[in-house]
Amino acid sequence: MSYASFWRLASLLRPYMIKRNHAMALTNGPILPSVRLACTLRYFAGGSSYDIAMSFGISNSEVLESVWEIVDAIHKYPEFEMQYPSSHEKQEQIAEGFRRKSAANFDCCAGAIDGILIWIHRPSKACCAEASCDSGKFFCGRKLKFGLNCQAVCDAEGRFLDFSILYPGSTADCLAFEGMAVYKRLEDGLLAPGLCIFGDNAYLNSPFMATPYSGGSLTHSKDAYNFYHSQLRIQIECAFGKFSQRWGILRTAMPKGVTVKKAVALVAALAKLHNFCIDQRESIESLPARDTSHLEQAGGVPLVTNGNSDMLLPQQLIGGGEHFDDIDRNERRRYQRRFRNIQLPRERLLAIILDQDLQRPPPRGNS
Repeated sequence: MSYASFWRLASLLRPYMIKRNHAMALTNGPILPSVRLACTLRYFAGGSSYDIAMSFGISNSEVLESVWEIVDAIHKYPEFEMQYPSSHEKQEQIAEGFRRKSAANFDCCAGAIDGILIWIHRPSKACCAEASCDSGKFFCGRKLKFGLNCQAVCDAEGRFLDFSILYPGSTADCLAFEGMAVYKRLEDGLLAPGLCIFGDNAYLNSPFMATPYSGGSLTHSKDAYNFYHSQLRIQIECAFGKFSQRWGILRTAMPKGVTVKKAVALVAALAKLHNFCIDQRESIESLPARDTSHLEQAGGVPLVTNGNSDMLLPQQLIGGGEHFDDIDRNERRRYQRRFRNIQLPRERLLAIILDQDLQRPPPRGNS
């Protein structure tokens, strides 16, 4: 984060931080709000609390206290609130941002959705009791990690428009999405006419959700649709890539002792900071060598390219919810039958592909 952005953030959060009485003599003087913010940002980026304590001349306990003070301040600042906009004008602006990235001129994408696993240690009995489920529900068999299912909708710049962590890691993305507040709003007609969200095959095709066609032998036009659909849908994967690249703490299990409730609060705060950094046009800087080493020693997952773009992604944490184990097959069929006589967004988009006679481009490097 640049110097200017840091001080802007500090000025925004300072009114929401704890007011302390510094009349008491302190060995190294009072810990300034800006120091607490600097400690916290480096901790979020993947730094060791002990190394940060040495760097700033404060105790390890004060570093951790600073982290939770900043998390609270971020959530108290009202302008950081994330909720999908109800204004049709703003939704049209979001769709225009995606249209500019679409080689097929798709103009109806009002957001891209996907899930990422928030890696945690096996939750305690108290956390399980509070969540009303056993620890096995938190274990994601596809990622072989305990975690939480995080769902997010982003715009074309990777800014999170809606963000939710409500379910344990074994939950399918489809069910986690249906638990989001925005899902009920979508069913109630949130979107402007003609707009929809783009999601992968972890979600159900509907009047407000366009998904890829599935099956082993697709027509050329459906295959082309899948390509141009993924061209926009991938923006949420890129957002998760930037999210975890900027905040290295997401690439490791949440520190031991952090409850599920605190983990949710911390990650939601990181999402708000992610949006702040995008608004400030902040680039992602490389971590100091000692912080990179700390992440590696903590077993942090690597960032790798996905083959379709040069974006670095935490592949071991995303794409784990593409299953429908939580949803009965007959229930899915009943859901789909509701829209039997309605032209869904996917069908309209396929018509655009046919009208333009578009084909999937050859793989990069092929003539």
